[in-house]
Amino acid sequence: MFLTQLHLTNFRNYINQDVFFNNRINIFEGANGQGKTNLLEAIYYLAVSHSFRTIHDYELVYWNGSGFFLKGTLKKKNNIDTVQIGYQASTKNTKIKVNGSLMKRGDFIYQVPIVAFSPDDILIIKEGPAIRRRYINLEGSRLKPAYYHLLKDYHRVLQHRNRLLKENRFNSIDRSIFEPWDRALVLLGSKIIKQRIALLRALEKQAQDFFIQMTNHNEKLTLNYVSNIEFDKDSDGIEQAFSDHLKKGSTEEIRRGCTVFGPHLDDFTIMINDYDAKRYSSQGQQRTAALALRMAEVELFYLSSRERPIVLFDDVFSELDPKRREQLINFLLQREGQSFITTAVPIEDYDFQKEKVNIFFVDEGKVYDERARFGH
Repeated sequence: MFLTQLHLTNFRNYINQDVFFNNRINIFEGANGQGKTNLLEAIYYLAVSHSFRTIHDYELVYWNGSGFFLKGTLKKKNNIDTVQIGYQASTKNTKIKVNGSLMKRGDFIYQVPIVAFSPDDILIIKEGPAIRRRYINLEGSRLKPAYYHLLKDYHRVLQHRNRLLKENRFNSIDRSIFEPWDRALVLLGSKIIKQRIALLRALEKQAQDFFIQMTNHNEKLTLNYVSNIEFDKDSDGIEQAFSDHLKKGSTEEIRRGCTVFGPHLDDFTIMINDYDAKRYSSQGQQRTAALALRMAEVELFYLSSRERPIVLFDDVFSELDPKRREQLINFLLQREGQSFITTAVPIEDYDFQKEKVNIFFVDEGKVYDERARFGH
């Protein structure tokens, strides 16, 4: 999968811009605040119809603008798609067209495999369980649409069950009214736990290879699922364990007025050399682990779609030491697929292959092709 060209109108600080890309590596250099990350955001939005930085589309509109418009050409193995996305601020309406035909957002979101890495990804390791649950839910949903529907059904049942608990918080309660909701919660929740464990195992397998490369074979990365339900992760006893926990915790649930067991409260740990990376690893190690998770997603997207995902790296060079920076560049040069990188620091004189790299200079919402550096 390659993005060959992009047009932006009134998107962030871009009034009117056309950019043509290399099929391998595209590097955007420039000072901070000039629009480098905005360009990555536009590419991501064109691919999945939402931003990786905000949930509010109106924040993407140029100052005092009425909306924004993006258009790009995506080259796949067997065809070329022209994607157009327009957002109208007054109606908060987003229109998506693929080859001239309207497409619903829910159908479009899975069409283009793309992975974005940003400095905030370190929060997956440094922050609390909610951040990691959001991460695994988002990636699980993008890799498997069925997971998204499973999660949606689970939260619908959870809301109904919590409402029953709140309504009967101070009353004598007939436990039979919870039976249908308990059965549904256990069935859906157990499936979610199983799929999360399977996803973590797949992520771990792919992330380990990249992490080993980035650390010169000196460090090992592992991922462990942490549930508030005690069960044998290698058995089929999750449903029974979940059901038993709900029965044992019924008094506590009634007192608190909410469901205290289930995957909506679970977590996972990132381990480096068998130590919890959140507590015992340096920021450099944490940054490399977060990057390894994203690169694992890249491989999983490829395995599921047989298309090489587009990869976005926002300000990645400033977050890595020179050695790991060089290892990443070498990895990307060897990788088959398209990458976009932003940097506020000029790129060192790496042994770039001219046909594989385009360098652009970004200044005040304008993008300038810097291919002359390579004698073109």
